[in-house]
Amino acid sequence: MIKILTIAGSDSGGGAGIQADIKTIFTLRAHPLTVITSLTAQNSLGVDSILQVQPDFVVAQMESVIRDMSPNATKTGMLFNVGILKAVVRTVEKYKSPLLVVDPVILSSKGTVLLDSNAINIMREQLFPLATVVTPNLREAEVLSGQKVSNVEEMVAAAKLIKELGPSNVIITGGHLNTECIDILYNGTGVYNFGGPRLESEHTHGSGCVFSAALATFLAMGNNVRKGAEMANNFTRKAISKGFKVGKGPGPVNPQ
Repeated sequence: MIKILTIAGSDSGGGAGIQADIKTIFTLRAHPLTVITSLTAQNSLGVDSILQVQPDFVVAQMESVIRDMSPNATKTGMLFNVGILKAVVRTVEKYKSPLLVVDPVILSSKGTVLLDSNAINIMREQLFPLATVVTPNLREAEVLSGQKVSNVEEMVAAAKLIKELGPSNVIITGGHLNTECIDILYNGTGVYNFGGPRLESEHTHGSGCVFSAALATFLAMGNNVRKGAEMANNFTRKAISKGFKVGKGPGPVNPQ
């Protein structure tokens, strides 16, 4: 059984974070292992409150799982602050995960800050060099690259700048593009596009989590990054097409 470790926050609304990762990994017939970095009080209208897990307990969760269950791949999501981020970096370095997908969660879809501004440089300098792939969306790519990212050409330019920070591969997800949904992969030598026409749905909560969790799972199955990215893109598009309403605001995608 393939085992995927996800290190992320809990979404009480069930649409993103650890909950989305579990659904995605399980649907792909792998076994999800979880480390919770923070608890959120949120619903379809937004995030009301966040409670961090102490960094030492984040490490305790990671070590307990890794020592016994040897994950085939690891993905990170919401890391929230400097203490948690540094704890994750230390532990990832110690146990040398064979595959690491970093989803650099910085803001929620409603604009709530999910990564302390002081932690962004630490993520860039210490976590990215350990990553097999980093998967920012357009807004995250702007923060990480320091430049505007609103079309495919700007996505490519940003991906090249982010690649200089040390990850083996960069995938910028283009779900927020106005006319199409294109993901860009840059591996240092080539640029590859994945996607198609924009899917008209307001139920997109958790799409980034689903993409990164699916990518980690497909890589653990033995696919290379290019093939894994294509498969994760297709999987996420299907999850968006099956999204549904559960509250007063936008609903989650459905990876099941």
